[in-house]
Amino acid sequence: MNSIEELKKEFGEITRLNHIRTLLEWDQQVNLPNGAFGGRAEQSALLSKIVHERLISDKIGNLIKESEKLNNLNLIDAATLREAKRDYELEVKLPTELVEEISKTASLGFVKWVDARKKDDFSIFQPLLEKMIRLQIEVAEKLNTHPDPYSTLIDLYEPGATYDWIAKIFSKSKQALNKIIKKLDASDDKPDFSILTQKWEADKQWDFSIEVIKGLNFDLEKGRQDKSAHPFTASLSSTDTRFTTRINENFFSTCLFGSIHECGHALYEMGFMEEIHDNILADGCSMGIHESQSRMWENMVGRSKDFWKFWFSKLEKSFPSNLKGVSMDNFYRSINTVQPSLIRVEADEVTYGMHIILRFELERDIIEGNVKVNELPEVWNSKMEDLLGITPPNNADGVLQDVHWSSGSFGYFPTYFLGNLYGAQFYKKALKERPALPEEYEEGNFSNLLTFLRENIHQYGKIYQAKDLIRRVTGEDLNPDYFIEYLETKFYPIYRV
Repeated sequence: MNSIEELKKEFGEITRLNHIRTLLEWDQQVNLPNGAFGGRAEQSALLSKIVHERLISDKIGNLIKESEKLNNLNLIDAATLREAKRDYELEVKLPTELVEEISKTASLGFVKWVDARKKDDFSIFQPLLEKMIRLQIEVAEKLNTHPDPYSTLIDLYEPGATYDWIAKIFSKSKQALNKIIKKLDASDDKPDFSILTQKWEADKQWDFSIEVIKGLNFDLEKGRQDKSAHPFTASLSSTDTRFTTRINENFFSTCLFGSIHECGHALYEMGFMEEIHDNILADGCSMGIHESQSRMWENMVGRSKDFWKFWFSKLEKSFPSNLKGVSMDNFYRSINTVQPSLIRVEADEVTYGMHIILRFELERDIIEGNVKVNELPEVWNSKMEDLLGITPPNNADGVLQDVHWSSGSFGYFPTYFLGNLYGAQFYKKALKERPALPEEYEEGNFSNLLTFLRENIHQYGKIYQAKDLIRRVTGEDLNPDYFIEYLETKFYPIYRV
């Protein structure tokens, strides 16, 4: 066995250890009794320590050096070496004690976040958040991969991306979004949003969501859907992918579109080629690319008129009283209502970007020390007013609405809007190659879109980096114009402007 084969074997075992750690996290958010969180924090911290020490071992370092001497590596082996070297060089800079402390703080932070949001009391979460921010700043200082600490943290989720690169893209997009929002707001023929805000029976919502994800080709023999406070997707192996949703009886979109969104993530995780199963390459090449898959399925497919030409009659059977007198066209318009809203995960496609820009700008201020933690509720509300024209009535629907900061995921949020941009560019290419896709949706056939994504994106995992993948699939670098064109083409007819 040569050095690259040994390296793949080592990282196969590290990947399985990470899967076990993910299982603990999945169980914590889905099943764990409230009184058991302390023990789980210690378990997660121990696994983080084991993975960290395994990753920074002399054996891994020596295997990387030996593999670099090999000539004519194939595509998979070359990518394995690249990703192994990146992981090793990042991890070796972090003390084991720091890695353990972050894991322990994340587990306890999640508990405090859930409690704080439930009680609408930011002070419950504040001490853990202050500690996590200090830990993330220490991570950025020790890694030091970019001149500014926030870019260093962004790079952990979107390799190669920087604050300046994203800020330039977001600035251009922000202007275009404002223009679209103003034009739609001026319409005299807006959708009837109240269709969605009736009481929708929870069990029926759940059953319908299961029916839809099965229709989208989610394999329930190799995955499952559960409920959690915040929707997420977790891979426990290349043949075990799970995701969650949440149900709001007074707002239809929460459950179904949350399910479709997470299903998009799961389909990506289920689509890796067998040659990279349960190894370092069996992962999304960036969180922006990963998000492109979920946003594409949720919005470009799930909120399309063609999708509902198939599913609306089935929804009517499940909710006859809710949809009495409601036409398919009016329902389609209602699920595409554009209006400022408090909750990011329930935001429409147009205003969603403003939620991400808010977090992107705020995170940089937090990491650079320009905003203190005790100021966050006030600063959050001020930014919501500036960007979306609304002020949260409480912290639960404001600064406490997202789980990410409890786990230390600073630098993650910008990848959500990058996902919209990547998704629009990929989807444009899919429609160009397979123009009959919308007609297939009308018949309940979503297999050909999935095949396109499997052939061009999913199967490769991390073999290609994001910048290379977007060029390989579409022939050009990331271009936000595709997303703006998509929004204008879709929403101007809906609002009849």
